[in-house]
Amino acid sequence: MKPRTVFPGPRLSQAAGLLLCALTVLVPATRAHAFSHTGNARLLATDEAAPIKHAVIGLQRTALPLALGIVVDTSLLADAALAANVGLRWGIEAGRHRFVVGARYTQFLGNSIVADAISRQASQVKSFDVDFSGPSAYALYGVVLGPLLVQAELRHSRYQTTSTTATGAVVFNFAHRFAVVGELGVRVNKVGHPLRGALGLRYAGEGLGVSLGVAYVDVTEALLPYNDGRIPFLPAFDLSWTFQ
Repeated sequence: MKPRTVFPGPRLSQAAGLLLCALTVLVPATRAHAFSHTGNARLLATDEAAPIKHAVIGLQRTALPLALGIVVDTSLLADAALAANVGLRWGIEAGRHRFVVGARYTQFLGNSIVADAISRQASQVKSFDVDFSGPSAYALYGVVLGPLLVQAELRHSRYQTTSTTATGAVVFNFAHRFAVVGELGVRVNKVGHPLRGALGLRYAGEGLGVSLGVAYVDVTEALLPYNDGRIPFLPAFDLSWTFQ
């Protein structure tokens, strides 16, 4: 007895081909839809490689779109700390790829307040000059791989000291609108190459955006009356509402 070879009919082959084409089209679309951006394009301590498409009010960034992907923005947290700031930002999506460039100018209005407070706490300090004013510029590139965003940010600041920071970040949307955010970078300045990082969670809804985590900053200020002036970690928090 010889085994019989069965060839699939033309209808079965056409159906299999149509099913394969449908899966090829639908799977990437589903994966792209699975990634959610916040309206103010912020992660924990860095920007998000994403354009800002709608007006948004947020702690870390409040922005108003103008045209062609350009927005004017400010940081309410910095404004509340007497660091008045305004910036321009441009972002675009090209398939999976994200491109962003921006610039900002900050004018610190609390020089005399900080100097007087430090002089009162440390009587041996006769004068103290602090100035956080100056420009900054940044650029980002990111790529979306299904529920995963991988990005890199380069930022140059000229405040009281000049520094350049390079930061990589990964955002994993594990439940559509909920994501784990991880950031790691290095800041290059005249005192060395200190590391920077952050880890936390983010919710990116259609209107509401919330992020909460911890940032590694390793700041040392001798006049701070705590831990010999060293602050290794700071909370990273953001709250925003996007008008769609």
